Amino acid sequence: MEKLKRPLAIICLIFMGILIVGAIVLAVIGSEEATKLLMADLFCLMVVPVVFYGYQMFLNGVKRKREEEEKE
Repeated sequence: MEKLKRPLAIICLIFMGILIVGAIVLAVIGSEEATKLLMADLFCLMVVPVVFYGYQMFLNGVKRKREEEEKE
């Protein structure tokens, strides 16, 4: 599981960086279409960390379940 967490964290950070740069560019453009895209970008900036955290919780649950099965 640890082998999977680190690359996913790096991918998440890269994706978040791209979204932040995109938000800055869209905010500077300021057209009506850019405003709609900016709202979608900001939504993704909130959702991506939540999904990543949920995936980590899922991996921890799977790890605990495997450890319990090995003890029995």
